[in-house]
Amino acid sequence: MDRRTFLTRTGLFAVTTMAGGQFLMSCAPGSSQSESADGLQELVFVTPFQHILTYSDVYVAIQEGYFEAEGLRVEPVGGTGTASSASQILAGQGTFGKAAAVVTCPMIADQGADIITVAVGDQVSQYSVASSPDNPLTHPNQWQGKTIGVISKGGATELLLDAMSVAVGLDPGKVSKVVTGSDVSSLEFLERGEVDGFITFIGSETALRKMGKELHYLNTDEFAKMPGDSYFVKRSDLDEQGDAIAGFLRASRKGFEFVADPENEDKVISAMAAYNKTEVSDTELAKMKIEGFAKLSTPKSGDFLDIDMAAWESAIELMRKSGIIEDTERPLSDFVTTSVLERL
Repeated sequence: MDRRTFLTRTGLFAVTTMAGGQFLMSCAPGSSQSESADGLQELVFVTPFQHILTYSDVYVAIQEGYFEAEGLRVEPVGGTGTASSASQILAGQGTFGKAAAVVTCPMIADQGADIITVAVGDQVSQYSVASSPDNPLTHPNQWQGKTIGVISKGGATELLLDAMSVAVGLDPGKVSKVVTGSDVSSLEFLERGEVDGFITFIGSETALRKMGKELHYLNTDEFAKMPGDSYFVKRSDLDEQGDAIAGFLRASRKGFEFVADPENEDKVISAMAAYNKTEVSDTELAKMKIEGFAKLSTPKSGDFLDIDMAAWESAIELMRKSGIIEDTERPLSDFVTTSVLERL
């Protein structure tokens, strides 16, 4: 896929100048952190998209006082997409953003974005290729010459779908893609025979299961293992706000541990409701989503937020092979660091 087309479609040019790929810094620096009257350092976390259960480690850390114990007061701001989250961090309007490697790595490698990943939230991909159980899609060769629905054209799900084909030596150009969206209505495209499968994410997959819809799900990690949604900061903030960044991640880890305990589901719902009551209005569905979130965020090591450097290295290699990243020279240390987690 043409890199310029991808960046345009995902809105990333909104944060670059027309020359040199330098990011616009339209807001005054330093606005992402200050000290409150009670002596707590105030930080802003810009979510990739609104306020949903996928970020419940933060809402829990606020409710349970984990941030306060670190001398922090964190304000979560609902974003309108990964690009807006990144632009606000780069403009100094937030300290933490969250995005998958398939999004941040091209920004760093090809556009010179001054950001770096410091912790990984999603240890397993949120995305799967859903298909009929009567005609399940279990390998990329089964959708060559077929039509697959993606959440957005040119976005992360299309890139992952292409990478799955490239990983097994197939041409992604021989797969037709149409936009089927991110909610349960995506199923209608399959039922009408307009697609042979469609990409779903953990939220809609959980909702479909609750509705009793039987589908076959092939997680994108099965063929294109990519680090999922991860916390990133400005590289310059690693030195200037190192203690605060470590404190945030320490509290976030406690939040993940809290969410992973089934006994805490009602409290997790309460923490979420403070920012988005609609997200947890269906208690049964909310608890199913919490369980799903806990599973995808639990690493093999057992330490939440863990970074698997070998997985990052192979993912960057696959992104280069797939054309997601054009640069071939940048070292792994330009994309991700374990230096903060080593302090926890």
